[in-house]
Amino acid sequence: MYALKRVVLYARYSTDQQSPASIETQLDLGKEFVLRQGWHLADTFVDAGVSGLSFETRPGLQAALARSNIGAYDVFLCLTLDRLSRDLEHSARILKILQFHDVELWTVHGAAAVSTMELGLRAVLSQKVLEQVRYRTREGLKTVAKHGRVPGGICYGYRVRREFDDSGKPVRGLRSIDIEEAATIVWIYEQYANGMSPVRIAEELNAGGVPGPRGRLWQGTAIRGHRNRGSGILNNQTYIGLIVFNRLAYRKNPATERRVSRENAGRAPCCPGGAIAQDR
Repeated sequence: MYALKRVVLYARYSTDQQSPASIETQLDLGKEFVLRQGWHLADTFVDAGVSGLSFETRPGLQAALARSNIGAYDVFLCLTLDRLSRDLEHSARILKILQFHDVELWTVHGAAAVSTMELGLRAVLSQKVLEQVRYRTREGLKTVAKHGRVPGGICYGYRVRREFDDSGKPVRGLRSIDIEEAATIVWIYEQYANGMSPVRIAEELNAGGVPGPRGRLWQGTAIRGHRNRGSGILNNQTYIGLIVFNRLAYRKNPATERRVSRENAGRAPCCPGGAIAQDR
């Protein structure tokens, strides 16, 4: 008689693509699969709101792999391979760890043990999909900006302008100058040009009851910002007629798994009438 296989069920969702409810769905489908196979569910592990491109920073995955070290289960089960990882290197590493401890990797979708070849092929495809999504996102930002629309959020000094195309769909990224906020921006530029510090400017605005960005109190940092990153009232190139998009490129350091930002700005002229302080 064959020994009953012990199963660890793993589920994961990413905050940018799934909802917490997807965890419940993954677990429900996994439990149903274990029942159909006549196996024993030994434990479940979850990583909520964690990217599939990470490895060391996934506590659920690390705990599950640690259990394989002591022979706690025979099968590592997840819904699909992209729930395990979206990184080619990490996928191969996980499978090697499991195979070293004589643990089989299964997916509910595949309904079979995953081979090294299948894992490699699916991991490559998954990584390719991510690269395509990133490319389409970047090109979409460029297209929006080249047509004089804002590819991101509306900054201080502007308000959303609502228009519709011929089919009745809203046109995204349109804006108009907010007259009151624009006057505040011009005043800030004038005071700074006259030698007033950003901290002092913020104090004057707060004393005068002028609402800051998002209705908050003014801070010196909101005015000064960061020159290289184009942030803050004084360094925001939007006010001189440029739309800045894709300002920072983020890459994950493979050694630390921490995102590192690099300057990577694209620029396009804004729509007519979009400059607030062109001559300041």
